[in-house]
Amino acid sequence: MSKKRTMQIDVIEEVKGTQFMQCKLYIDGNASVILMNKIDYERLLSDSFFVRDGKNRDSAGVLNTTNTFLEKD
Repeated sequence: MSKKRTMQIDVIEEVKGTQFMQCKLYIDGNASVILMNKIDYERLLSDSFFVRDGKNRDSAGVLNTTNTFLEKD
């Protein structure tokens, strides 16, 4: 049986002069920097996909985050 993978997204900051949010995508704890369109971020925020309101940074400097998702069978 193979190990189930995990996924989480941290929103780091708005990229100045663009319509993108810089994010970190974690797959099994390994991080990759990705860009998310700000409109998509706002839609996901209003759908409660992210766990915070996105107005304040946490102690790690993260603007917002998701729960950790576990891969289904």
